[in-house]
Amino acid sequence: MLHKAVMVILLIMSSFYARGIDITGYIQDQKSKEPIPFSNVLIKGTTQGTMADMNGFFKLSASASDTLYISSVGYFPKEILISQIENNHVVVLLEENVQQLNSVTIRPEVPRAKVLFNEIQKHKKENQKQVMEVANYKTLSNTTVYVAIDTSSNITSFINNLEEVTVGAENQELRFSPIYLSEEALSVTNNDISTVYQKKDGIFPQLNQSIESIILLNIAVDLDFYKDQVNILERGFISPLSNSAMSYYNIYLNDSTIKDGKKYFNFSFAPKNKFNPLFSGQFVVEDGSFALTEIDAYIAKEANLNFVNGFRSNVSYKHTPGEGWFYDLQDIRINLALSLNKDSLSTYSSKRADNISSGNWLINKSIHYSTSTRLNTIAPNQWNNQPEFEAHELNADSYSRVSKLKDQKIVKGIDAIGGLALTGFLNAGKLDIGPVFDIYSTNTIEGKRLTLPFRTSNKMFERFSIGGFLGYGTKNKAFKYGANLIYQPQETDKFLLRFSYFNDYSLITQDKYLRFIKKNPNNKGNGNFIAALTTKEPNPYLKEEQSFELRFEYNAPNDIHLEAAPYLLESTKTPNVRFIRNSMEYNKYKNYGLLFNLRIPFGQHYDKFYFDRIYYSTTTPVVNLSWDIGKTSLRGQEDENLGLYSQFHGSIQGRVNMGQVFMSYMLNGGYLIGDAPYDLLDQPVGSMSLGYAKYRFNLLHHASFAHNLYSNTHLHFNGGGILLNRIPLFRRLKLREIISFKGHYGKLNDSYQGVFDLPDYYANDPGKPYAEIGFGLTNIFKVLRVEYISQLGSNYADTDFTDRNGIRFRAEMSF
Repeated sequence: MLHKAVMVILLIMSSFYARGIDITGYIQDQKSKEPIPFSNVLIKGTTQGTMADMNGFFKLSASASDTLYISSVGYFPKEILISQIENNHVVVLLEENVQQLNSVTIRPEVPRAKVLFNEIQKHKKENQKQVMEVANYKTLSNTTVYVAIDTSSNITSFINNLEEVTVGAENQELRFSPIYLSEEALSVTNNDISTVYQKKDGIFPQLNQSIESIILLNIAVDLDFYKDQVNILERGFISPLSNSAMSYYNIYLNDSTIKDGKKYFNFSFAPKNKFNPLFSGQFVVEDGSFALTEIDAYIAKEANLNFVNGFRSNVSYKHTPGEGWFYDLQDIRINLALSLNKDSLSTYSSKRADNISSGNWLINKSIHYSTSTRLNTIAPNQWNNQPEFEAHELNADSYSRVSKLKDQKIVKGIDAIGGLALTGFLNAGKLDIGPVFDIYSTNTIEGKRLTLPFRTSNKMFERFSIGGFLGYGTKNKAFKYGANLIYQPQETDKFLLRFSYFNDYSLITQDKYLRFIKKNPNNKGNGNFIAALTTKEPNPYLKEEQSFELRFEYNAPNDIHLEAAPYLLESTKTPNVRFIRNSMEYNKYKNYGLLFNLRIPFGQHYDKFYFDRIYYSTTTPVVNLSWDIGKTSLRGQEDENLGLYSQFHGSIQGRVNMGQVFMSYMLNGGYLIGDAPYDLLDQPVGSMSLGYAKYRFNLLHHASFAHNLYSNTHLHFNGGGILLNRIPLFRRLKLREIISFKGHYGKLNDSYQGVFDLPDYYANDPGKPYAEIGFGLTNIFKVLRVEYISQLGSNYADTDFTDRNGIRFRAEMSF
């Protein structure tokens, strides 16, 4: 969720916008006074216009000299002079046009739409296949991100030369600041995609990758409406052409037109339940083939997506030389903000993307397609001037504004804070401070632990970094320290070498495999800032440890990650962590071994920040397979009697979209065999704070179970407002219902030969699984999750190592 937190930080840049005079009105049947949904409203003599919503309401900007032209299939059209409209509001009554054809009366009605829609379904697979089978083509795309700035707001005092670094608007109180600009040309040959031209820039150097990834993954998606579901903004939206569309949408046949001797049908669609996150809009199909030729889809305000003021998309198709169909244009426009625009409540969904207020983020991405072979002879950076593409090149002034904005102090500050939220490091010139979660922690030995972690940044060395930490405990008044080194021998991160040494206190309940799932995990036990500041009981189960580790990493071309890490550990006892074997207590022991890990991300998208790859949670699963083999060494005669230990561990992490609902999951399990110290056992623990733990248990105390054969389940369901969006107060607050489930099952069998006696503070009742279930709300004040957690079942209801229930909090951004 860190990349989402970055968006919150960036959305805080705000301002104000004013519009011209708007005409509003309702379109009704002259006799019944019932609304006529999806009527066409145009300014006569132009192509400017809109479409009424399902209640017959419309809103349109016009001048006093214009004339409105209103039409709907089955009704006589009507013209109204703007100058005759009082108070800028009008009720338009249309007269029904009833025709007699061979004694059959034809009226505008849904059944006719159903007949044609069934034909669309019959031909859908064939038409989709035509589009997908085009294997050789070119694309030219433009992506822009702008933020609206009110020239009368206080924020302008922090920006120098405002008119030079922003773009003007008709209303001089509103200007647009470029955030991110990108142009890209792709050549696809036999479905092999290659980038042949690219130019991009942004005002936040540390965040450009993240902004681009958010756009690519959540907004500028592949708009294939032939699929049953289109994934946008972390949600699965049912396509109006899906097999089950009639269950979710009201689909209307508007009219038909003749072009070049071919007949085309024009349909409109709207959600049957306006509070469900579905599309509204219109599409056109060709008669005979019933192929989709154009579709306009919007997300209505009633869908109530957080941060979204408006979403509009357009996809058009064109005939290929073989009389099939292929893409011509995919265009997306989205309006994002922390708060709902005041006047957007009365604006139909097709116009909400243009209903701009101060602080709104306007994101546009257009992709033009061509199958012309002539482009093979044209330089890709000149494609925008060719007739095959109607793209507009971003001019030099746009990039010049970006360069000037980078030097603004407020921009540099936002970039630094956003980079901190994303990577865990705060850049201080040639040094990076972090990971920031390690700066403050608590435990029973050190009391309050203050740490200064750091490393050299890429401003000092691009392929080499030296770092470390210095920590101080306010209780024991002792220093701890460590050092690390990272080296990338080539220009890419195909090979990486890491070395680390530390003399520090280490949690015996820390999951060493968590770092393969979650980059830069906190080593001190607190999963987030809320947990760090609200710890109810410091973790007493620490050992003193000296660690030497060398990591060899290999990133294969298909993003498969291989890692081999030889290590040497020397552990020293503490008051709550003792090493007793056959009634003899040992002050220290050593164990050394080799840890292998194979990460299979199946092409999951990631961004590279210095030497770390940060993966974004998508529907693509990520699999990690680990093997740790080693040996424990004791001082004395018993050293010769200890054999090897071996631990196999696997995990899978991902996300499943189920329309309005989505589920995030992380499942892991493993098996430890041989002569091993008990701190290598799987030990599920809780955070012992008010902070909600994503990959820990929320009600367990610091020491609970210790198993060598184990499995853990972490599930999180987000209802997307499926229930709360129907309750006015909750709908206004844009709250989302959430359900979580966490489960652990394990046992201690004879395959594990403990080097030391297992402390009696662990509970290992065989055959008794542990589970937690949570119910709560997310997006309170846009970025907070609150959840009530309770034990599921009564297996451990009366134990002293777990709470029965509790309330937990987590900072979280979700659409």
